[in-house]
Amino acid sequence: MSKRATAAAATRRRIVDATRELHTEQGIAATSWDQIAARAGVGVGTVYRHFPTLDDLVPACGEISMDIVALPSAGSAPALFDGLDEPAARIARLVSEVFAIYERGAPELHVVRREPDAHPSVAELNTTLEATLTALVEAALPGASPQDRAVTRAMVDLDSWEAMRRAGVGEPAAAVAELLAARVA
Repeated sequence: MSKRATAAAATRRRIVDATRELHTEQGIAATSWDQIAARAGVGVGTVYRHFPTLDDLVPACGEISMDIVALPSAGSAPALFDGLDEPAARIARLVSEVFAIYERGAPELHVVRREPDAHPSVAELNTTLEATLTALVEAALPGASPQDRAVTRAMVDLDSWEAMRRAGVGEPAAAVAELLAARVA
């Protein structure tokens, strides 16, 4: 890669990182091109040269965010529970996997959840997130009642994870797994 191409790639990444930071702090709709340029340390024209429209910039940000989140595919959910026959073990794996997603990418997921209508790519990410979480719950609890699946899904939600952390629960995954095992197992 030439020096010029390397510099362009670095500038592009600074713009994407600055945009992601601003989206996390204040939301997608509230972020201006001027703010992005200032945060990235470039001129507004440079932002437009690299990303002429939101249709160029928002998906680039989403791609980086989803790399951070490392969301498993909905189709791979059943394999995560292979060899786990006991309901309590399946629940513990579910909670551990989902809470690890939140540990990696809670700020990114908040943006996706807060503003799914900001751009079609954000709506798609939100749909993918919800489908994956649902698939994980269904794979962990085969044969469970719809009510038990709904309770489980609510307990492994991002908001529940954050509430546990705010409450000072030392190991949220263990606490939630124990509560769910008492109900479902």
